[in-house]
Amino acid sequence: MLSSEKWYGLLGQIVDAVGENSFCQLVADATQHISGYDSTVFIAFIRNQRPQLIFSNLSKQDETPTLGPYFDGAYLLDPFYDLFRHNAEDGVYRLKEVAPDEFFDTEYYRSYFMTTRIIDETGMLLKINDDIHLSISCGLREGSMPPDLKIKDLRTIFPFVASSCRQHWSRESELSRLLSHNEGGTEFSITLETAFNNFGKDYLTNRECQVLHLILKGYASKSIAQLLEISLDTVKVHRKRFHAKLGVSSQAELFALFLESIAMVPSGSEQDPLVYYFEGQAINPASE
Repeated sequence: MLSSEKWYGLLGQIVDAVGENSFCQLVADATQHISGYDSTVFIAFIRNQRPQLIFSNLSKQDETPTLGPYFDGAYLLDPFYDLFRHNAEDGVYRLKEVAPDEFFDTEYYRSYFMTTRIIDETGMLLKINDDIHLSISCGLREGSMPPDLKIKDLRTIFPFVASSCRQHWSRESELSRLLSHNEGGTEFSITLETAFNNFGKDYLTNRECQVLHLILKGYASKSIAQLLEISLDTVKVHRKRFHAKLGVSSQAELFALFLESIAMVPSGSEQDPLVYYFEGQAINPASE
């Protein structure tokens, strides 16, 4: 593939398209040609703002269930967004390699991710400037002929893709267009970020909140014990306690409670989202 005439032709077209509207489409064509993936989505991760969709070649069938819930708040549990938040190095990351150990058993995966029909995903993460990182998500969906995915080749071409993207978005016209699309989104994003960080704080202990947040992200009890430097039995005790306090008995109920709660948080609030949820339901959860 990397020595094919088509590949070299795509390289030339990408270079010529820097600064042009066709740039993202050509990068998508090139990465799919090399990797075997069949869809590409460009997302800008911007400090203190909601992620911004730049480009998608998803079908109409996949676009709504994939993009709508993601930008409404599901991105908070996305392993690729978590890489950005923790200042991961530029590179190529396959979902199954970076997701927490129980991610594919989480309610987030079952309730949201599976509706996207994605069966394999690899993301290219690169820094445009101190505030903006680009995520290029390459996906393979159900019904596709399972190819021999060339993840190694994606890593080989990554320096070229990264350099081209930085050149494209180094232009003031492209940066201003990107940021203008997200006007009014800053407060919304901060509200969601704060809502996630505050979820449970008024009803649970600090340690119970830490365990709960890691569970939502897909970490297994054993991994949580290692991350928090506590015993596995202590993790199980915390899980049992916050289940009782919040009136949930399964991960599905916990995930549903999380989504319903953050959707109720008014803009600018720093309250625990559960306050709004329980007030709205006229519920008095179990106290400690």
